[in-house]
Amino acid sequence: MSTIRKPKYIALLICVAIFSFVLGSTTTRSTYAADNLFTNIRLLSGVLSLVNDNYVEKVDASKLIYSAIDGMLQALDPHSNFLSKESFTDMGERFSGKFYGIGIEFDVLDGYLYVISVIDGSPSEAVGLQSGDRLVKINGESAIGIKHDEVRKKLRGEKGTTVEVTVNRVGAEEPFNVTITRDRIPIRSVLSSFMLDEQTGYIQMVRFAKTTSDELETALNKLENLGMKRLIFDLRGNSGGYLDQAVEVSSKFIEEGKMIVETRGRTRSSNQEFRSGGSIHDQFPLVVLLDHRSASASEIVAGAVQDWDRGVIAGSRSFGKGLVQTLFAEPHLRDGSALKLTTAQYYTPSGRLIQRDYKNKSYQEYVEEAFEDSDEVIGQEMIDENEDGIDDRPVFNTANGRTVYGGGGITPDVSIKAPKRKYPFVIGKFHGWTPFDRACFEFATQYGVNHQNLKDDFENFFSDFEVSDEMVEAFKEQVSDSGISFTQEEFDTDLDVVKLQLKRSVARNMWGDEEAGKVGSSGDVQLQKALLLFNTHEMLVENK
Repeated sequence: MSTIRKPKYIALLICVAIFSFVLGSTTTRSTYAADNLFTNIRLLSGVLSLVNDNYVEKVDASKLIYSAIDGMLQALDPHSNFLSKESFTDMGERFSGKFYGIGIEFDVLDGYLYVISVIDGSPSEAVGLQSGDRLVKINGESAIGIKHDEVRKKLRGEKGTTVEVTVNRVGAEEPFNVTITRDRIPIRSVLSSFMLDEQTGYIQMVRFAKTTSDELETALNKLENLGMKRLIFDLRGNSGGYLDQAVEVSSKFIEEGKMIVETRGRTRSSNQEFRSGGSIHDQFPLVVLLDHRSASASEIVAGAVQDWDRGVIAGSRSFGKGLVQTLFAEPHLRDGSALKLTTAQYYTPSGRLIQRDYKNKSYQEYVEEAFEDSDEVIGQEMIDENEDGIDDRPVFNTANGRTVYGGGGITPDVSIKAPKRKYPFVIGKFHGWTPFDRACFEFATQYGVNHQNLKDDFENFFSDFEVSDEMVEAFKEQVSDSGISFTQEEFDTDLDVVKLQLKRSVARNMWGDEEAGKVGSSGDVQLQKALLLFNTHEMLVENK
């Protein structure tokens, strides 16, 4: 009996809770609006009861409710969504800047759990885990065929607890066991920071989490001590994060008191102005790199830099997410879940709303539209002062009177397209590992075992090491054996990318992300084109 009435009871609770909210917090609304809402909630309750009483199979009440919530939010915008307890916990870890575990980046390839890289200073580094290690058992249980979510559950845990892994290492005769004590693992926002030349610093930031501003401050101080006189700030692939961190990051470059971003919504609390807290760093020439994956907080930073003429925006037009979400959890929701609800729109200092149109589109269409012009045809000039398709976009002016555009992302001052590649798995359209990345990783793992002497001197490796024809042929054979099809023409056309990625993978295997980033920068077309702007773009030359 209780099983049958549970959905009715849940539906009634929803009715009462929402109706109470309407009456208690919307005194300025008409009675008609409240009655109309209550009528629709009664409709939902009736449908839930009918499904529970009459559906051919026994129903899961929570599944029905969650599905109803998801459907309701889909009618709003692409960025409002409901987070289960598990999803909310995972999101909190990704943006808190820390979690407790063993400290590896991993992937499951062909059913095997591989260590992709070991986080510096982590428990895994302390016990000697290496990139390329294959974890075949976790606490005595087979890890072959394990799923990504299972890996996280088994390897993460409370600080001070232990986990035993069985490691199969290339070059080792037998698998061996390692006991790892879990500890705090930092989640980095600044993936790499180094000098491109004697005066040009480079910082790559991949998210806006709670520790982002502090990490950026550390990176800026390091580079300034190394003699940095100008900076390339790489926000490509950075999909955003916390609004307050976007303001703090912008404040590193923009004078105190200047507007960074304004939010506007229906409620009084949604209408706010955020101003710079003031920069303690020199006003050095600045280039901000964007691509179609740069969104939200990345666009706030780029929009402020552009509107105040603080630096040059280069790369591709950004994603175009100008909506602000507020997270509602406890005490609003009491089961550990959370509602991420759009409550405002944000505007750049010049008054631009850069949200792309999402009306009457599926989520897939909305996302894919941002990537439609992400590549440039081989052989065409990759630098233009203007982007195509801006004639119908709203026009605004920067502090110095330059023309900028609203609607549909941040349009760069200098468009630098990434070259379109013919090799079918060299560059993925969306972020994430491609088959090419995996092939390079597997090759570099074996190569590193057989060439341990390279570890002695990274600078020598960076300047002098070249991928030989023998390495290329061995790699080609490995790719072919793995079942990935390609033509000789495709392989030869993108041979430069193949060689660069192989060298980068070897560097990551032996040293880590920072060294891999240095290797990758030498063949990064957009980055190298952006570097030339310091000597050619009027704004940057004036600021020398």
